[in-house]
Amino acid sequence: MKNWIYTILIISFLAGFMPSLALTQIVQPERVEIEIDNNSDNYVVVSAEERGLMLFRETDIRQKNGTRLWEFIHYDTNLNEKWKRTYELSSLLSLRGYDYDRGQLCILFQKGQYQDKAMEMINMNVFSGDTSYHTVRRIVPVNLEFFEIIGQTVVLGGNVNYRPVVMHYDMLMRKINVLRDIYRENGEIIDIIPNKRDNTFDVLIAEVTPEKIKTVTVKSYDQYSNMLQSAPLKPQGRRNLLDAQVTEFDGQKQFLAGTYGPKRSRYSRGLFVATLSPSGDQQMRYYSYADLENFFGYMRERREERVKRRLEKKKQEGRKIRLNYRMVVHELIADGDKYIMLGEAYYPKYNSYYYSGFGGYGSYRDNNMYFDGYRYTHAIAVCFDKKGELLWDHAFKLDNAKSMQLRQLVHVNSQQDRVVLMYSFDGEITSKVIQDNGEVQDIATSEVALPSPEDKIRRNDKEVFGIQKWYDEYFYVHGTQDIRSIADSGLSSTRKVFFINKVAYN
Repeated sequence: MKNWIYTILIISFLAGFMPSLALTQIVQPERVEIEIDNNSDNYVVVSAEERGLMLFRETDIRQKNGTRLWEFIHYDTNLNEKWKRTYELSSLLSLRGYDYDRGQLCILFQKGQYQDKAMEMINMNVFSGDTSYHTVRRIVPVNLEFFEIIGQTVVLGGNVNYRPVVMHYDMLMRKINVLRDIYRENGEIIDIIPNKRDNTFDVLIAEVTPEKIKTVTVKSYDQYSNMLQSAPLKPQGRRNLLDAQVTEFDGQKQFLAGTYGPKRSRYSRGLFVATLSPSGDQQMRYYSYADLENFFGYMRERREERVKRRLEKKKQEGRKIRLNYRMVVHELIADGDKYIMLGEAYYPKYNSYYYSGFGGYGSYRDNNMYFDGYRYTHAIAVCFDKKGELLWDHAFKLDNAKSMQLRQLVHVNSQQDRVVLMYSFDGEITSKVIQDNGEVQDIATSEVALPSPEDKIRRNDKEVFGIQKWYDEYFYVHGTQDIRSIADSGLSSTRKVFFINKVAYN
């Protein structure tokens, strides 16, 4: 049965939209709802920055020729619908990746499960919805993990037999090639970072040195796949460099920040910062998690005090401090003469199968374990100056939020003399605002705003919920909700919606 879909656009003044806004600094000026049924796939939402948002999904409408309809919707920054279209695509195609860059949205599909098959790609003009189609031939059977647009080219990264591979596809010439000097025996791609300023891109690779030390190598390329520089970091002592992010290469130097840990361990014990120059000069500094003033700020106050007392006692006694965390580094933002790193601490959760005895008598647990998602304990925002000096750090409690994929939950926006952190989970939005001097300006929590005071939430889809940085000072939160409404007559009705709320801190 076709999904019954309609769109409700609510634009109102803040005071009328949510009376409790007077008590908080989180504002939600616009909202859009699309009613869906229980069998509908959720929309993929892509920021088109100041050009608005793009939504798309595969519908359950199958054509006589065996194709399926994919629905695309473009909203402006006020969440007004600009256009809506459907496109016929083979029912054998599955979504593999997407990216937006300066007015164009590229969506990558794979036919079947075989890694040696060609991929199909749509290049869509956000303003008009006009599209061009590309067949991207796989030179090698890569297991794709990264997909980025750089100008009129796309970069695809992944691994082949546990070795890193990066492919470069020219959309104008419709040609593909494999980047040299990437395929290594002991390495994996950390990230591929496009630089919009000059259409260059950086490939961060985790490698193992002949001395069995893990390090990070930065390789910079122009949009034509010509290498600009290749710089492996040289860690000091027996430290492993586990994860990192890098700023744009400005022709003079680059700034990196990431995590380090002991040899033969995937757990991190602190942060490192490094500067690289084209001549090969590099400077590195290390900070143990115990060196951070607010690293344990996600804990309850008494527990935080106990942990800090034990650490201080170890320092006075000259004992080594070994803190082990799984930390993923998501962003490194250049903000004037400062750099802000955002990371999130997590741990994988496993459960065992549970069986009931015959006739309901007795029970036992099987030894077979299954992965039950990642649990996030907290995020950290750390600020450094150009010399790598630590200026301030803060923690953001995540309440063991669960996600089946290791994705970014907290997003950061640098605004003049302050940094805004935002996080959304289970129907609430929480913000933490840090002043330029490192002091906390405000911590605010607000429920995701509904279009009417008569609306009540029956259920939030926790796994779908998420917040993303949008443009200027704005974020957007999206997800699915079951909403119950009571009319003036006293009759109630329910609806399931996919929603988007525009969000900002004051």
